[in-house]
Amino acid sequence: MALVLPGAVQPALAAALGLDLAASGGVASALSLGLGAGVVLGGPLADRLPRRPLFVASAALAGLSGLALAGGGSFAGVLAATAGLGLGAGLYETLLNAAVPERAPASAAARLALLHSAATLGAGLGAPLLGVLAGAAGYAGAYGGLGAAFGVLALLGLGVSFPRPGARDPVRPAALVKEKDRPLVKLVPWAVAAFAYVGLETALSVFAVPYAHAVGLDARRGVTSLSAFWLGLLAARLAFAALRVPARAAVLRAAGLGGALALAAGLARVPIPELVFLATGLALGVVFPLLVLFAGEAWPTRRASAVGLVVGAGSLGGFAVPWLAGALGDRLGAAGAVGSLAALSLGIAAAARAPRPPR
Repeated sequence: MALVLPGAVQPALAAALGLDLAASGGVASALSLGLGAGVVLGGPLADRLPRRPLFVASAALAGLSGLALAGGGSFAGVLAATAGLGLGAGLYETLLNAAVPERAPASAAARLALLHSAATLGAGLGAPLLGVLAGAAGYAGAYGGLGAAFGVLALLGLGVSFPRPGARDPVRPAALVKEKDRPLVKLVPWAVAAFAYVGLETALSVFAVPYAHAVGLDARRGVTSLSAFWLGLLAARLAFAALRVPARAAVLRAAGLGGALALAAGLARVPIPELVFLATGLALGVVFPLLVLFAGEAWPTRRASAVGLVVGAGSLGGFAVPWLAGALGDRLGAAGAVGSLAALSLGIAAAARAPRPPR
């Protein structure tokens, strides 16, 4: 839900503080920067500190950041609160991404797919819920409501047990893991793929309505196309978890190639944008859970740190790719911008050729 907060409150925020589109974009950038810092810092913290207090503190930080705007605030206050929401959520995101595979390694891929299905569902439901709240109580009401939800999450975290930090790989004990088995260079392919995936996901959210306009349709069709994309992601992740598909690099390669094929339809200006976006979501839904799993396997004795670095690279993609694709779209049009994202999907497929650690 925090991911879609800047878009959901943009009309109310702009009306209350007189923001232009550039300033509104700055709110989204503040969220991305906060998330990026959180997921990277969360890695070494989750590998060294007790996990339950860390989760509670992270959720409480996000809660307090949202509640700080419950009575309104300046534009600087909005930026700070948005970054604080991202920082808190990013800290515990890395913790969860590491703890879930450690809890039950044999079913790690399916469990991660379910975890990220919940995130997808939150983004899909969050936009209309926060939008209604912002319409009724202003942007301060939306921030305060989300902050209260994070506060409840912090309280619930008090009753949840987490694997202890420094959990060892169940198949390869720490004593058998040599230094050469866990260099940071092994994270590079997954970091590149995460940069491409999150950048692609964010850019599609930006260009959904412009693409609809480019093929002669109204803004409503762009919004339904974006919903179709999130629905495709959710369906793919739930199916992956239910079918217990083996977590293999071949699955990631197929996802990248399928996403590239679907996005290439943008260059052909397919007149039914919902199909383009739905097919893209269905193809790429398994990508992020697999990247989290593969990152942890690349450095099993520092799983949280590895996941934090890879997810942090994804946040950087979410910050940079929309700008780059937008510049290209100014030359080629919105359909060209969407179609150009196929190159990033091919990059995901190429990264999947990197060897995984032996088990």
